[in-house]
Amino acid sequence: MLQCRTYTHARRFPIVIGRIGGYALPTPLTPTQVVALVGVAAIELSTRHVWARLPGALDLVVALLLPVAAAWAVRHAVVEGRSPMRFAVGVLTYLLRPRRGSRAGRPVRPTRPVLIGAGPVGRPGQRRVPAG
Repeated sequence: MLQCRTYTHARRFPIVIGRIGGYALPTPLTPTQVVALVGVAAIELSTRHVWARLPGALDLVVALLLPVAAAWAVRHAVVEGRSPMRFAVGVLTYLLRPRRGSRAGRPVRPTRPVLIGAGPVGRPGQRRVPAG
């Protein structure tokens, strides 16, 4: 009997963050959710002069629920079979790569063409005229 161990269980589930700076979060969040939560909160803070004119405590409801809704929405978001963060890293890697290709981390430049053949020495297409 052959016994094999597989570790796909850990790879099926995304990386989660349970503590930030020593503070325990109410629920574990993925890095994508943390970015969405902080990003939407930052956008709200910078644009509050536009939307913060709602009556009563509706400003507070929008300020708290919109980042939470954004974090909840990206929980199961998948782009090309990857999480949004991995997709963004892939796009950045593609944009920052060398234009001509690379080998061992260095850009590869095209080599100069070398004429290989047994014909007369000279430029290609040049006719050889006998002397005399």
